[in-house]
Amino acid sequence: MQRSIMRVCGFFRPDAARIGLVLVLMVLSQGAGLLKPWPLALIVDCLLGSRPLPGWLASHTVGWDRTGLLGLLVAAVFLFHLAQAALSAAQTYGLIEVGLRGLARVRGAVFHWLQRLSLRYHQEARQGDVIYRASWDTYAFQTLFQHGLFAFLSASFSLLLMGVVMWRLNRPLTLAALATVPVLLLAMRFFGRQMSARSRLAHQADSQVTSLVQQGMAALPLTQSYVREAHEERRFAAQAAEAFRQRLSQHGCEVLYLAVIAVIVAAGMALIAGLGAQQVWAGRLSLGELLIFLAYLGQFYEPLNQLSRVGSTFSDACAGTQRVLEILDAPEEVKESPQARAVVRTKGKTASAEVLELQGAVVFDRVSFGYRPERLVLQDLSFRIEPGESLAIVGPSGAGKTTLVHLLPRFFDPLSGAVRLDGVDLRDLKLGDLRAQIALVMQEPILLPATIAENLAYGRPDATPAEIEAAARAAHADEFIRALPQRYETLVGEGAARLSVGEKQRISLARAFLKDAPILVLDEPTSALDAESEALVVSSLGALMRGRTTLVVAHRFSTIRRVDRVLVLAEGRLAQLGRPEELLRGEGYFARVAAGRWGQDQEPRAAG
Repeated sequence: MQRSIMRVCGFFRPDAARIGLVLVLMVLSQGAGLLKPWPLALIVDCLLGSRPLPGWLASHTVGWDRTGLLGLLVAAVFLFHLAQAALSAAQTYGLIEVGLRGLARVRGAVFHWLQRLSLRYHQEARQGDVIYRASWDTYAFQTLFQHGLFAFLSASFSLLLMGVVMWRLNRPLTLAALATVPVLLLAMRFFGRQMSARSRLAHQADSQVTSLVQQGMAALPLTQSYVREAHEERRFAAQAAEAFRQRLSQHGCEVLYLAVIAVIVAAGMALIAGLGAQQVWAGRLSLGELLIFLAYLGQFYEPLNQLSRVGSTFSDACAGTQRVLEILDAPEEVKESPQARAVVRTKGKTASAEVLELQGAVVFDRVSFGYRPERLVLQDLSFRIEPGESLAIVGPSGAGKTTLVHLLPRFFDPLSGAVRLDGVDLRDLKLGDLRAQIALVMQEPILLPATIAENLAYGRPDATPAEIEAAARAAHADEFIRALPQRYETLVGEGAARLSVGEKQRISLARAFLKDAPILVLDEPTSALDAESEALVVSSLGALMRGRTTLVVAHRFSTIRRVDRVLVLAEGRLAQLGRPEELLRGEGYFARVAAGRWGQDQEPRAAG
């Protein structure tokens, strides 16, 4: 726990100067609070009672009548309250600013780390839970700092200050007030663990609700087409009820805790009131001094009340911070070596130990990979692709085709063996440089909620409008883009619902054209297209593949016929490798699947 708190504080360390200013304001505010009851005590004892004015005040008010003295003391009451209110407001504002700055740093760190975590992590994690942690659990850092650690510091300082002042005023009453402190500490310790455990369960239940909302929106077409709305509503209602029960249990424990604290504080106040009244009767304490002590006692118990609330706040915030730290502690599976070599495309220069001049030869050397070590998806896979050569990867579902191409941009690393680029293990290259040399077109095109032009230039933000339009024309996307309301400046909404699948895919191809990377990875780019869209996309693919080292996962023969060689996967192993026409004449998976379909369009071109 202590280590976690230190990590939380680390996000606020850059604001050390602001925190220092807030601490100064806190001291001044509490100092003003010490002065507040004194003018009232002087009114009661000196103006309403028979006590003489203190010497320091009497020497400055010689010749003043009671009305003038009353006006002075009333003004002092107002000014001391005003000063404390202003200082307290400034302290609160500064504390909120520091808390929000820390929250922004936490969210930035979480988003940064989520971008670095491998696809394996994101495939195994519940996306709704990850969203909840990044969006809502991160507030726990601000809460822990602002309403936990700082509130504890402020309350502790106030307790110490009030304890010293009360001790100097009246030791017997102070001892009576301090008698309640051990009882309060026992209550805080007893309830603290229960509140922490219940808070964690409540956070988990709430994240499940977020997951169901995210899943429900993503699966809405399926849900509606199969008329399963009632079923999904029952699932959601059950999870919402569970979240309700967990939150009610958490807050019920907190309410009971605060009620116990209130009873202890009330008992302390009643004890002090009784003992103080007896001292006034005995003449050992004036009425004004009793009012001052009771005012200080209120300020003494207020931080105790704050500490009691800090207990519940701390428990709830720690549960949230732990869930965020679990993300930040998730292992980075795909790491960049400190000695990683840069990758450049400059021709005519000699490669060095620090720089690899890219040619484009790809080698899989006895590669094995599994999302779990006990269940391999790829096994002992070896093949080579020459620079500028195209290779289609075919095989039955679950054979490991997509997994294979995802190893090239290092979305994953092999469990054994190596993937090499121009003879260099990918793990020995700078990750950003490697991925900059690869253009990826996926089966399901991804468009961001931005303009068409911004989507096209995602891989080349510095591209000119002319270059963007040229890439769109090469992908047969320019015509439909110009038919949109704002053409290239048309905003693509969430999910790009206004565009067809074929239009989205052509934008993805145009993005790859514009990136102009020497290595191309195509993951079934035509599988979801109709015949007309497929013809346009396949026409674009031919131009895009020309002169690039290409790996294409495909099952449409309109795509396969354009490649130099075909690799057939079966249960993660290399089953066949050769030119399309050679495999077509032989026996095996490719010939069986291609029978009767290969000649529907045109004869395959000769390789090389």
